[in-house]
Amino acid sequence: QNGPTTNHACVMIRFSSVLSSRLAPARMTVQSRLSAGIAKCVGVRSISIPAEGVTLRYFDSRGRAQGLRYALKDAGVDFKDDRVSIQNMTSGNWFNMKNMPHISGPFGMLPVMDWGALRIGQTEAIAGYLYHQLGHGEGGGPEEAATSASLVSLAHQDLIVVCLQLVSIMGSMPNAPDDQLAHSVQSCQVRINGILPRVEAMLTQSGKEYFLGSKPTMGDYYLMEALDVVNLVFGGGVVDNYPALKAFKERMMSRPKLQEYITGGERPTTLTGSPAEATVLQKIRSLPKL
Repeated sequence: QNGPTTNHACVMIRFSSVLSSRLAPARMTVQSRLSAGIAKCVGVRSISIPAEGVTLRYFDSRGRAQGLRYALKDAGVDFKDDRVSIQNMTSGNWFNMKNMPHISGPFGMLPVMDWGALRIGQTEAIAGYLYHQLGHGEGGGPEEAATSASLVSLAHQDLIVVCLQLVSIMGSMPNAPDDQLAHSVQSCQVRINGILPRVEAMLTQSGKEYFLGSKPTMGDYYLMEALDVVNLVFGGGVVDNYPALKAFKERMMSRPKLQEYITGGERPTTLTGSPAEATVLQKIRSLPKL
């Protein structure tokens, strides 16, 4: 129970523990340990933002980076959402930008995150770093970190990227016969249909609000985005077949900061940034499904 009296007692106990402990590293001050103790008592994650600020750079689309944006927004991090425009892509200027490490990072590709002076490339490396920096690992151990990382990888590589690739393939052959296009759509469906029942069972068996407990971690943000992408690409009824996942997605999207971000128009309006995306999605939904 977290009434005022309980919170006060919890803070006093932790303060006493801080003063008497002789095992803490010398570099950790009483004040910082007290702050961490208070945060743990009231269920608030403690986040330390570098003075240089935080920048997340990706294209002007949801793509691979949207789960990262969700996590930062939900944590209340005031970050710069630096988006490379579709004009830079269509004009060919992106090929010049790829050779600028301050834009495209160490590998010449996006997303890239600058956390203060630290620059990180690759989606899942950024997600792993944020798992720790945003306090997702508080109270957990390596097992929880590994579970969250596996959920990020699954949602990113096997759901989101598969759907993005389908949209790209469909957009690159607008004059292909419908049976050929339908084969591509159904191949993507087979992969998704092999994943969603397993994820549904995992969430149901856990009996938790989120995959690792009462608070979301990086895996939850990426799965939320993956479920939304699947619905957008194949039509809104896909996730409805999985009641636990449907409820999970609605619960995530109703979190106050995320709801404000989504309904307020801050989120990118397309998955890929392609001007033809709306037409391609309409075509996918019109083709025979499994």
